[in-house]
Amino acid sequence: MRLCLTSQAPARWALRLLLLLTPVLLVASKNVAFGTANNRENAAAYITEDTQERPLVTFVDLLSSSERFSEFLHTVQRLRMVLPLNRLTNATMFVPTNEAITRYRREHGYNEAYVAGGVYRGVTDGQAWYHVVGDGAISVQDLVQRTMVWESLSLLGGNANKVHAAQTEHKFGIMLKTQNSGGAVMANGVPVLAQNFSCEAGNVYLVDGLLTIPPSILELLQGTVSTAERVEGLLGASSADPSDMGEYSAVERLFAAAGWTDVLDTAENSNIQSQHDEMHTLWAFGNRAFSSEFSYAERAYLLHGSDFAADDEDLRRDAIDDARAIASRYISRGPTSIARLGMGKHTVQRFGSQANLTVVVSQGKDGVIAHVDGQPIGWPDVIARNGLIHGVEQMHRPDNFALSPQKALVGLNATVFARLLKDAGLGDYIDGSQPDRKLTLLVPTNHAMEDAFGYELGDSAADAVAIASAFSQTLGDSGGDLPSLVEFQYTGQEMDSPREMQREWALYHIVDGQYGVKELAQHPLLRTKLAGEWTHGKAQVVKAEVDPADAAIAKHVSFNGADNILLEPVVVGNTTIYLLTSPMPTPPRLVNALIQNLDLSLFVAAMGASNTVDEIQQKAGVTVLAPVVDAFTSLGLVWSYLSLPGDSDARSDLSRLITAHVLKRPVYSDEIPMHTAESAESLVIEALNGNKVGLYRTPRGIFADIIQTESSFSTHIGRVHSNVAEGLSSMSDEGCLAISQHDILLRTGVAHVLERGLILPSNVDITSAKLLRGMRAHIFVDLLERFNLTYVLKDPRASSEYGEEADALRSSAAVDEGDADGDHEHIIGYSLLVPSDKSWRENMAYRELVHREHDEVISEDGSSDDDGGNPWRNSTTAEITRYMDRLVRLHIVPIVSNDAHVFAVQGPAESDSNKSRRLPANRLLLADRKSYPTLLEDVTLRAHEFANNRFSIQLEGAPFYQSPGGVPFVSVATVVRSGVARTGAVFELDVMLRLPPAQDSGPSGWKQFAWNAAVWVTGIGMGSGLLGITGFWARQWWTRSDYQSL
Repeated sequence: MRLCLTSQAPARWALRLLLLLTPVLLVASKNVAFGTANNRENAAAYITEDTQERPLVTFVDLLSSSERFSEFLHTVQRLRMVLPLNRLTNATMFVPTNEAITRYRREHGYNEAYVAGGVYRGVTDGQAWYHVVGDGAISVQDLVQRTMVWESLSLLGGNANKVHAAQTEHKFGIMLKTQNSGGAVMANGVPVLAQNFSCEAGNVYLVDGLLTIPPSILELLQGTVSTAERVEGLLGASSADPSDMGEYSAVERLFAAAGWTDVLDTAENSNIQSQHDEMHTLWAFGNRAFSSEFSYAERAYLLHGSDFAADDEDLRRDAIDDARAIASRYISRGPTSIARLGMGKHTVQRFGSQANLTVVVSQGKDGVIAHVDGQPIGWPDVIARNGLIHGVEQMHRPDNFALSPQKALVGLNATVFARLLKDAGLGDYIDGSQPDRKLTLLVPTNHAMEDAFGYELGDSAADAVAIASAFSQTLGDSGGDLPSLVEFQYTGQEMDSPREMQREWALYHIVDGQYGVKELAQHPLLRTKLAGEWTHGKAQVVKAEVDPADAAIAKHVSFNGADNILLEPVVVGNTTIYLLTSPMPTPPRLVNALIQNLDLSLFVAAMGASNTVDEIQQKAGVTVLAPVVDAFTSLGLVWSYLSLPGDSDARSDLSRLITAHVLKRPVYSDEIPMHTAESAESLVIEALNGNKVGLYRTPRGIFADIIQTESSFSTHIGRVHSNVAEGLSSMSDEGCLAISQHDILLRTGVAHVLERGLILPSNVDITSAKLLRGMRAHIFVDLLERFNLTYVLKDPRASSEYGEEADALRSSAAVDEGDADGDHEHIIGYSLLVPSDKSWRENMAYRELVHREHDEVISEDGSSDDDGGNPWRNSTTAEITRYMDRLVRLHIVPIVSNDAHVFAVQGPAESDSNKSRRLPANRLLLADRKSYPTLLEDVTLRAHEFANNRFSIQLEGAPFYQSPGGVPFVSVATVVRSGVARTGAVFELDVMLRLPPAQDSGPSGWKQFAWNAAVWVTGIGMGSGLLGITGFWARQWWTRSDYQSL
């Protein structure tokens, strides 16, 4: 250092020189700590050649003493800082060298030599004042031996004429930090050179660069986040985890949610004075600490709640208050430096609160350690323009912070759902007022609600009308004339209000009980809070689906087809929340639910044809066992009868069949008992038809069993199974109907799909006569009446049905050749082999018979229908009648048994009890290669199964030849359709069976001989003529073959 000498007496100044050189020598001994060798220059270089006549008193005097300070002095003068500097005492100045200033201007392009807005060549007055520290004259020891934070005289909001105010009124200046880094002293990262100077105002240190004012607290936080991450974070919804947006983005967002962004970000030259222009200290927690202390829902609520609840002032205010309650624990008033506090326990006032923070500074093994409210400080004293930042490694949840389900909904951006619950009077489900109640909320996002309803739910009466329209159009059933959701809302004859519609929909999204993913996999049917008269007070159900159900990893979960978008459900106390991609409509009416499955379309059509659809849909609390299409079509002629249009008997029977599948209470699959080796318990429920059905489950699935005191049967494709029940059904599933699809949700209950069969109740009396009506076999019925064979259409087991002729015919039934005792077999029913009406019309005998019966019917012009080519034309009517009688009997198969008492009935055959006594299946169905007797004596038929459940019928012993070398006789027909009646079966044939030659007498007598002779003569004559013409043509060709043209 060089001292400025005056012209006073040499002796006097010699003493002074000795005293002044002593500290200079001390500093010189430590210049190894001040920068590099290039920065250490001889102090003589700074001594001006001009002798000073007065001592250096002010900083301006010192700056004026050498050309080395000229650039900084010039900047100070242009910024009008001379007078304030002259008034300074007990301060320290860091002065950049001329070279540093020149380099700064060159690097930043500041070449204009004029002052504009308090800025001279890129240097503001605040930046210039930032080089002046008001903490006294800093000694060399303070710079070299410790890291320290100093308070500069650069103030927020500008520094013009505020020096005295800064020293008399406690207004904090921007902090400056010096530290010894690897043997070099740095001031805010700028090297401090070896030379230092002093004057009466304080000490001056040379620095190799301009000190720049640091960024604000907010800018420092944002500096840890990349631009791409910030854009992603701004655009992300609540489903994006904020902990992934940067190391300290959670702090920034928390203060933004609290409305305190301006506390962290103060403009460098702001002239607006407010409490936020003051200095603050941020105790910054990292995103990892934030994530470990708060759950996803809590983080989302604290960081985004005020934005998501912007349309609800109450929710928004609560979100802001909660964010401030957390944020105020991590910000304090004024710049609190750990280095300046020193060892011990200190208290600092929190911002936004009357409470204080406790800071404890102590000496550890590796240096100074500090804690704030018990949380360790990882890195202290980061300098910011508007204060200081200390990095804390942990967070503590406030004891008074509790997340309610409503606040969680706000954080999940499901405020529309929360608002709907409040509007519907269901706010107590989410406000936390009943913390012991266990619930599961199935919550659509705001975006999902807007997409589904297209309307923002409101409070006014006009809004209610729009809401009702939106709910009815979006959640209502669709499809033609099917009822919509609005029609669902009838209680008696009055429709519920729009608010009640909202209430029903909202209650359907609230599940009674708390279900995690594991519980959903085990119990997928969830009982909601929606219950009403349409289910007899039983809760409506939501179906959950977990895929994969047995994996240990995160699973895909959906509810009624609406996907959950959360990786894990949000748990708030006793409430679990799932976030759905779409709302769940309330269960539809029966027709609307079943029509979506094409396999059930015939069941829906049958309900309409039987006029039972309204009765079933309006019946509250039902279980529908819905048969598939194949179950109806497999009935064959039974379905042909039941579907006859305009037939009142068919409609009544179809109505009984349909209502036999509708049980009087809703039963879901998880309520059906399990059959075990120890227990065969079934859940027995009465149907609308009066029949009873038992439901049970086994490891093979769920089954429906017919529980009746009388014999009944349930039909399967191509088979009929008998079931005589005494009490509960057995463990065997034979004769029971398997359920292939269960739990189709309905507004009035539930539906299950039967895999292959249906229930044919006992009060649906299917007779052979009804099957013939379904086949439209009018000619066959007419022939039965003509030949007094109508008894085959009735039950032969009842004594009242026996007439004299019928009794004689029955007593002449075939005897079982294998019966050693020779016991006569008794007829217990009849099966009919029925050709179509078309086949009868093509039969010449039948045509002739009909022609003769209508021969007296003459047209107006005197002509008649004459079938002159019919071979029966010359036969007598008796001959034709006898032939037709035998032909009809050939198509009637009696069902015989030598234990007829087992199948006997009591009383009138047409009584209800006897109608339920159906013959067993093995007596009615055809069997491969089995022979069957007919009503035509000594003639039997044989069945052949040529394909799966496809049969042909032919005469026993056919084909055979009537004469050697002749045409073989064949009488065979294929079964086209069949149907099972109470006492027999009806089989529709594609062609008519032929009588055997011994029975087929055909036209007889001289008329037959004359007919045969005429046929032979005509044939011979036509053949001779054709032969003569051919011979004549050949002779002519041969004669002229040698001719040559002239």
